[in-house]
Amino acid sequence: MKTLNLPANFLSYLQSGNLKISCDDTPSINFTATDELKIIDVIDIPIKISKKPWLIKQLSEAKDLAKNLKKQNKTLEVRLQGETVLKLGKKANPKLVKIITLSNDIEISDLKKLKKLSEFI
Repeated sequence: MKTLNLPANFLSYLQSGNLKISCDDTPSINFTATDELKIIDVIDIPIKISKKPWLIKQLSEAKDLAKNLKKQNKTLEVRLQGETVLKLGKKANPKLVKIITLSNDIEISDLKKLKKLSEFI
């Protein structure tokens, strides 16, 4: 088990390009950024992260982030093993999920995978 000493917001400084994080030569997270789109692709989390509040609370806390991203014409896309799970910001199309999130700026593409991903973060 490795210990990481990175600030929680270090990815927000990457304006464009790719960043790949590996642990023991095993891919863990791929991060890609362009002017309007940032993608976090969680391949595997080889470390234990302290338990966070349940999924609905996490989504309600994401509302401000999603709203700010939309104002900046940006989108954050979260993927699990290459498949889109969640979009925040400009390109989010919430459909029925806005009943749960109370936001027009959050899209959940796969609730089952989002729940699995929420166990990591």
